[in-house]
Amino acid sequence: MPFSWILEISSKREWVKILAPAKINLFLRVLRKLPSGYHAIRSLMLPISLADEVELAIDPKEHEVKIRCNDPRVPVGKKNLAYKAIHAMEEEGFPIGGATITIHKKIPPGAGLGGGSSDAAAVLKGVNLLRDLNLPRKILCKIGLKIGADVPFFLIEQACLVSGVGEQLEPIPFPRDAWFVIGFPGFEVSTQRAYQALDLTLTNPKTQVNMPFNLDRGPSQKGEGWHLVNDLESPVFVWYPELNLFREKLKVLGALEARMTGSGSSIFGIFRERAMAEAAQSSLREFFPEWQLFVSEPVRWGLDDKVEEG
Repeated sequence: MPFSWILEISSKREWVKILAPAKINLFLRVLRKLPSGYHAIRSLMLPISLADEVELAIDPKEHEVKIRCNDPRVPVGKKNLAYKAIHAMEEEGFPIGGATITIHKKIPPGAGLGGGSSDAAAVLKGVNLLRDLNLPRKILCKIGLKIGADVPFFLIEQACLVSGVGEQLEPIPFPRDAWFVIGFPGFEVSTQRAYQALDLTLTNPKTQVNMPFNLDRGPSQKGEGWHLVNDLESPVFVWYPELNLFREKLKVLGALEARMTGSGSSIFGIFRERAMAEAAQSSLREFFPEWQLFVSEPVRWGLDDKVEEG
């Protein structure tokens, strides 16, 4: 597994600081409800440069797991997915000892951007490195799935076609010259409620999903006629019409396409150039002053990352 996700590591490998990127669902189709109660999906998920930083320190002589976070909205006990990652490793027969996890949040919690799952994946990678376990991705993904459906995706570190309940991952190439404006309204949407409210008789999994990108050539020069789909928008936009207003405003401001990511509540717009994305972000601040706004791009693993020893 490449170490491009390492931000900093101690010379004796006692601690490591790891980049934990957010994700967006470029499209999300809900195929059917499974006997387990979960839903089978098909989605294209993309890691983006908006990211948390997770610092993991391990002390084999201790037994307590401590979570620290700069965002008071994040639980610091057993409900935290990073906390669960330590125990998932131990349940698989890999004793860790004591651990201190410090999460520097930049991804808003409850935004549908996968921050908690990404933090958990960062801890799995960090444990694998600090304890010299040399576990392959396949094993880490198996452990990650027990923590949450999105955790395996963050272990792959690139765009993936995701199916099943999130466990089937097909890495695909994705152009780096894309820019996203992401808006978070400040409230969370219940994923369970969104899926329960979805009328599967009104969704058509065979509907073609067109991408505003040629995956090998970058953004299309023809924005017209392209469309993405998120089946969960139908119930969520009824409950929160301001999300659809934000989406429509993104399109007015020049987005090739704009959609909700996951079950919300964040909305993203796709732009060809950084300058266009930043101009849209500036305009949106006037119309949606209470929203958190971000300009982001696909992660560039291995291109700009530097590892520093301390």
